[in-house]
Formats: sequence, structure tokens, C-alpha cells
Amino acid sequence: MVAVGYMEGTSRKQCAYWSLEDMVAEKSMVRVIDRFIDSCDLEQLGFTRTKPAETGRPGYPPEPLAKLYVYGYENTIRSSRKLEKECNRNLEAMWLMGGLTPDHTVISEFRRLNLRPLQKLFREFVKLCRSWDLVGGKVFAVDGAKIKASNNKKNNFSKKKLTNRLARLEVSIDEYLSKLDEEDRLEYSQGEAPEGLIELVERKELYQFYMDYLDETGETEVSVVDPDARLMGNNRGGVDMAYNVQSVVDGDHHIVVDYDVSMNPSDQGQLGNMSKRLIRQGYRRFTLLADKGYYNGKCLQKGKKYKIKTVVSRQAPSHPKGQPKAFHIDKFHYDRDTDTYKCPLGATLHPHSKKTAKRRNYYNKTACGKCPLSDNCAPDKKGYRTVYRGEYSDICDKADQVFRDNLNQYRLRQQIVEHPFGTVKRTMDGGYFLLRRRRKVRTEVALLFLGYNLKRAYNVLGFNEIMARLDSLISHFLRFLQVLGYFHANRAKSIPCYLFAVHFAAA
Repeated sequence: MVAVGYMEGTSRKQCAYWSLEDMVAEKSMVRVIDRFIDSCDLEQLGFTRTKPAETGRPGYPPEPLAKLYVYGYENTIRSSRKLEKECNRNLEAMWLMGGLTPDHTVISEFRRLNLRPLQKLFREFVKLCRSWDLVGGKVFAVDGAKIKASNNKKNNFSKKKLTNRLARLEVSIDEYLSKLDEEDRLEYSQGEAPEGLIELVERKELYQFYMDYLDETGETEVSVVDPDARLMGNNRGGVDMAYNVQSVVDGDHHIVVDYDVSMNPSDQGQLGNMSKRLIRQGYRRFTLLADKGYYNGKCLQKGKKYKIKTVVSRQAPSHPKGQPKAFHIDKFHYDRDTDTYKCPLGATLHPHSKKTAKRRNYYNKTACGKCPLSDNCAPDKKGYRTVYRGEYSDICDKADQVFRDNLNQYRLRQQIVEHPFGTVKRTMDGGYFLLRRRRKVRTEVALLFLGYNLKRAYNVLGFNEIMARLDSLISHFLRFLQVLGYFHANRAKSIPCYLFAVHFAAA
């Protein structure tokens, strides 16, 4: 038997006639990113330095840097220093940049100067998805996720935390002073305050400054590194410094159509906010799916005003500890015609507040006084059961009926809206933010969701189809310029799309 041996590679010293074009896969996502940015008018989107300066050293054009950031966030490379390295070793990044190797300072400065324009890139691709019929606009699902901020929990202070630390510092300072008095009495003192005491006093002054800030502003907490980050519960049962990222996802192909970054740990109140965002984009008469964290009467009333069909689960009401289930609040039925409640044993509870009151009380002292089970139903000192009805109870009752009638549709919520967050957090390593302050974090969210939408469109349409549709955008603009007579046909084909605006303005 003849030994086969091992496969042999090519000598590193062997000269080869290869180009970057040959080294990038034919159906690579980087080609889609390149073509998408070329189809956008970066000057119209507000990017800086879209026209080269007439004097000085030539700068980097915005087009390759925008491509680099979209590529980086789509491939878990978000740091400017990491992107700098990729421009020197990653074949796809080298192809995308055309051999340009900007310094990390140039890369980070580009993002700093173009926070809003980078967000508009996300909206530009959503518009393309709508024109390509990838967004149905009939069913949307909304959800929020807590994504870790660039701020350690140790650098977050509440009034309670500051009060405890100030009290401990007072004890430590008193101990130091007592020790100094003892040394003075025994003539051991060196005449200077020890460094430890100085450090304690400085720390006390700093904590007192934070306490004064909370008193003046009325805030409940202060974050030192990222002032906009807030302490929020995570899905592991603990707490993190985070932002509450809201997203709205279309039900057809799971395209993220809009997002927001909230500093409030709770999702309550966000339903109306996200509904208004959809209305502004031109969506009408759609169904919005949301979990019980979004259940809010005021938001449901807004949805009715906008003619939105809202399918949202209701939170389980709280009950007194040890109360039998037969006397829970959901066992009391409201009669709209008579404006009364029926208790589980059939007694009628009448209103004892004005109809214009925001919160109305319903009770029947006589019936409760004769009821043998009143101790189980109303264990408090009053001796009778009171049911409260708020100003949004009518709209909530209607929403509960809509939820029961559309339970099968509601069950689709998870697979629609939680899929993007799972992809962003795990596949794209987007479970934390690098930038600080809310306005900058919005840009990171936009780039993450843009990367996700590119993946979805690529998977739905396929490489050939999405490239053909992006090419058609460029060819339409080329024909428009040729009709106007600004370019010779052969010259126009050789000009990149991102230079159209410059040449058009010059003409």
C-alpha cells in the first residue's frame, strides 16, 4: 500500500496574481452592504464631509467609513480599535474599504460626527423593505429588552445608598478623629492629617454632592459614568445598569420597522409611544400585539383614537394574602346597564362616587354585614368589601374582550418580536453598549437593527434578488441623469452612486 501523505498548501513566498475581488465570496453579505450604501445619498442623509476640501491633506470619504460601521455591527465588530485591525487583516473589510486603512481615531470620530445620519441609514433600509413588500403593515408586535449600559453598578447611587454610605463614612471619620486625639494626648502626633482621613473626607464630600444633585433634580438615582443609564432588572433575577430598548417588528418577515431607547425600566406607557411612531410612518388600521407589561388604560385609549386593534394581555391583579380564589376581584362582575357590581354570592354593590370621578367606589355595607363569609371576602377592619373602578376601566374591558377573541393571533407575538432581540444579543453580540448617553446609544441600536434587517432581507430574497433590486435603484438614477444630459452614458456608469450628489450639485 502506497502512503498518501498530507495535503500540501502553497508556499508563502510564491507570487500570485490575486485581487481582493477574487478573495471575497461571490454571495457574501459584504457585497450587499456595499451596494446598499452606494444606493444611499449620504449628503441628503446629513453625513459630514461628503464633499472633499479644496485645501489641506485629503480626508477619508464618508462612504467607506459608513460601510465599515454597518459591516462591523453586522459581524460583532463594534469597537473602533477592532475595526482598525480588521482593515489590515480582514479580506472583506479590505475589499469594502478599497484598501484604505484609517486610524481608530478617524473611525470613532466619524461615528461621533454622524450619530443622526447613521440612524437614518436604518430608516432608509426600512423604506426599501416596504417598497419591496417585505413589510406587510397589517400586524406588528412590540417588545422591550434590557441591554447593559457602559456603567458599572458601583457607579450608580440612589438616595438610600448614599444615606447608608454617608452614615458609614461618619463612623469611620469619628474613629479616625478619636485615634488622632489619643495620639495627641500621648504626644505621638506628626502634625499632619493621615492620608486615610483625607480620602474619607473627600469621599464624603463627593457623596454629599450626589445627594444634593438628587434633591435639586428630583431624580431617584444618579449614574456617574453614563448619566442616562438606569438600574433595571434583568432576566437572570438580578439588576444591571441598562437601557430599555423598544422595538416594533412586522409580522410578515420579522423586519424591525422602528425602535426607541427608554430610560424607564417599565414598559408601561411605551405602547402609546410606539403606536404614534408607526402612525408617523404612514401605517394605518393595523393590529398591535404586546405582552402584559404594556397594559395601560391611557395607552389603550390612544390606540382606539388611532383606530389600532391592540391585542394585549392583562396583568394578574393582586389579592390579599390568604384570600380564597372565590372572592378574588375577577369574580366580581360589572353590569354596564345598571352601573353596579355583582359579588360571587349575588349581592349588588352600588356606586358611592360621582360619575366624573377618576376612581369610583362600589360597596354594599348592608349585604356584607349579613354575609356569613364576609371575613374571607373582606378581612380588613372596615367589615365590608369595596371594588374600585378607574377612568379607563371601560376601555380596558373592551381590550380584554379583544384579547380573548384573538388569542391565537396573540400567541404569534413571541416568535415575531423576540426573534430579533435573540439574534442581536447572541449572533451579533449586541447584549451591551459601548457608547454612553442616550442619544449615542440610539445610534448603536440603529446599526444593530440595520444589521439584523439586512440578514432578514438576505434570507428572504436571496443574494441575487436583493442585489438586483439594489442595482435597479442605481440604474434608475443613472437614467435620470442621462435624460437630463449631465453625463455621457459611458462616463456615468463609471461613477459611484455616492458621487452623484456632488456632480449633480456641480452641474
